[in-house]
Amino acid sequence: MPQISSQLNGTPDQQGDFLIDTNFIENTANNEGNSVISSVDYGKDNENDLLINDFQPKDRYFAVYILFYLLGMATLLPWNFFITANGYWMYKLRDLNTTSSGNASHLSPLQLGFTSYLCVTSLVPSTVVLVLNAFIGHKFSFKIRIAGGLFGVVLLFTFTTALVELDTDAWQMSFYFVTLVSAFFINVVSSIFQGGVCGLAGKFPSGYVNAVISGQALGGIFAALANIISIALGASPTQSAFIYFLAADVTLVLSFCLYMVLSSTDFFLFYSSSERVPSIQNDFAKECDLMEEQEDEVLIVDTKISYRRIIIQIWPYLFSITLVYVVTLSLFPAVSVLIRSASSGHGYLWNDVYFTPVACFLLMSVGDYVGRTSAGIIPTPANIRMWTCVLSVLRLGFISLMIMCNAQPRLHLPVLISNDAGFVFVMALFAFSNGYLSVIPFAQAPKCVMREEQETASSLMAAGLGIGLAVGGALSSVIVRIL
Repeated sequence: MPQISSQLNGTPDQQGDFLIDTNFIENTANNEGNSVISSVDYGKDNENDLLINDFQPKDRYFAVYILFYLLGMATLLPWNFFITANGYWMYKLRDLNTTSSGNASHLSPLQLGFTSYLCVTSLVPSTVVLVLNAFIGHKFSFKIRIAGGLFGVVLLFTFTTALVELDTDAWQMSFYFVTLVSAFFINVVSSIFQGGVCGLAGKFPSGYVNAVISGQALGGIFAALANIISIALGASPTQSAFIYFLAADVTLVLSFCLYMVLSSTDFFLFYSSSERVPSIQNDFAKECDLMEEQEDEVLIVDTKISYRRIIIQIWPYLFSITLVYVVTLSLFPAVSVLIRSASSGHGYLWNDVYFTPVACFLLMSVGDYVGRTSAGIIPTPANIRMWTCVLSVLRLGFISLMIMCNAQPRLHLPVLISNDAGFVFVMALFAFSNGYLSVIPFAQAPKCVMREEQETASSLMAAGLGIGLAVGGALSSVIVRIL
């Protein structure tokens, strides 16, 4: 423990030294971003440290870990359900003058452009909100950002569910714009929620960050399976979509309720509070009457967060996560949803009905999840910064590979990968690499900064992800037009 020879208020202590507890500096901040340092007796301070370690609560039954998994699912659940319900949107936006609702050769202008416009409408506001969250989100409590954002998502997604049962054929164009506007606002509040969850997870042990990231992939699997089951029920497109969206509503409500209950547990409060160590010291001091025996002097040290310093420290991971999602969103779902089976149109159930839900959405979600979980199993290279950057750049090759697949309709470029197995192989690698390179940057970035900067670092990573989503979504519209 370092000592500083000093005099405070004109009165030195008995030894002329002020003892500074570095753990106290690291974990304590007043409202102005300054650290408060107490000059206490070294022996008593060690006793307090032991008491703190003994007091550290446990995550009973892994309840908070499960909560973060569920919150991870909920952050992307509206987006996953919107993009996976392709059959429902194709039905609602079909050409009313024909009997075809989703045949690749008879797609209406509304059907053809819906997915790419949905990407832009959803991801641009998400990016703006995530960037703002990185700089001003800390001014609002986690409960406001997480509980408030999640409650808003529940209300808006319930509105989307209600639209399913309405006959919108007479006002199809209005329905098209209402859907895009609702997607806009859903993603605004969802991004507030997501930014809060990412910032909060950065204050917990790294395993809880992984829970959020893996939960996001698990949400994609849940959405894809719910879509396949709703199709298998043999109901009409609107009835299947109603069951499908209702499952999302129930999951979001469950996430909200669990958060409200578990956010008051000792384990949750211990890590989520920015002043958890001082509060515990005070609690034990009251019990042991330690505070009565010491007259602490206070020294203020400026520890205001420097965004420039944080960005310099985490830039390889920030670059990686941004580029990963530029590539991913430029191809999925706007391009991948247009890829058809080589035997499509021959009356086979797999080729005409289940190919896109399984080979596109389910495979993407499963591969993404496997990639995320593998990140904790595969040994990390010594130069992990360079490793993530190189792999992220190599993923640019998927743009050419996916364009070569049998995406229909197309007017300019030839199909070079017409075999279904070729597309499945490309899609599997695409999904796995997306999952693997989503976990590594998010897990490593908070380790590059001081404890009090970890929330900001995690929020900046979420902002980088949002920028990648927006740029990728914009590129998807361009790629669809050059096919």
